[in-house]
Amino acid sequence: MKQIITFLPSLLFGLITYVRNKLFDWGILPSTLFDKPRVIVVGNLSVGGTGKSPLVTYLVQNWRGNDRLGILSRGYGRKTKGYVEVNVESTADEVGDEPLAYKTVFPELPVAVCEKRTEGVQQMPEVDVLLLDDAFQHRSIKGSVNLVCSTFSQPFYADSMLPQGRLRESAKGIKRADAVIVTRCPGILTKEQKSNFAQGVLRNTKQEKPIFYTGVRYGKPQGPREHLPTKWSLFAGIADPKPFFTHASTLGQIQDEVIYGDHHRFTEIELLELEQQAKMMSGDEGYLTTHKDYVRLMTQIKDLPNLANHLYYLPMEMYFIDQEEQFWDWLGKI
Repeated sequence: MKQIITFLPSLLFGLITYVRNKLFDWGILPSTLFDKPRVIVVGNLSVGGTGKSPLVTYLVQNWRGNDRLGILSRGYGRKTKGYVEVNVESTADEVGDEPLAYKTVFPELPVAVCEKRTEGVQQMPEVDVLLLDDAFQHRSIKGSVNLVCSTFSQPFYADSMLPQGRLRESAKGIKRADAVIVTRCPGILTKEQKSNFAQGVLRNTKQEKPIFYTGVRYGKPQGPREHLPTKWSLFAGIADPKPFFTHASTLGQIQDEVIYGDHHRFTEIELLELEQQAKMMSGDEGYLTTHKDYVRLMTQIKDLPNLANHLYYLPMEMYFIDQEEQFWDWLGKI
């Protein structure tokens, strides 16, 4: 029944995005290519949870060479408009949770938000390479390199258009990608699994694209005390919290799990409830959340001492299953 209800809206949305992309392809709608900085677009074809942020973080942490790097994002969920530079004292309401998370990890790196990416590039501090987070559909900018993320378990080529599925545009949009970054892969991939994914890409591109396979790994929970709790209450407001909950279950006894919507903005009532529950926690109990959720709470927990004393976040990072050096060689040549 749901598929019947969503079929026509999906068809209409697909038609709108098809026409829009054709207008850019034909040059009717303008697209700007910058000589400097070199613009690397990190994006996806599906809404939320495909691993764009871990890829951006990986690129900054592992960049080869002496280029000056910067990050430009739309700043999803912020209450401000226009171009805003992110600093370590910014709040998620001012700049969005993902840009603020980048700034907390890379405090010396220029990070800014702007919904109009062309204007944002022009106003950024001078950098050699600019990473555009979640800008694959923002076609008013023509990236020097387009990296498109797709999760291994929910590949774009097996999905449908919104609202029937999760696609922002047709799977044929992968033609504009210079490479496909497959995220959240199992630790060991067979040749058959790689071949199946490559065939799914090829069906939509009609030409081979570089495909790189990556996974995620988690670090030690970070928080107010070195000695970690053994009993955890978990909460997450991200697009795909399943990997977070799965790994957190290995860290001790799980007492509670709460899922919020993506980019959830905590209300005063919710924060007071967390504070009251934290007040009753013993020394071996704690809250565990994601880094993105943590940065949304940073400014608010200053007035919530019990929550601040029991709140931890779980850091994560992306890594290449294989072909890491091939990726950097390819990126240096394109």
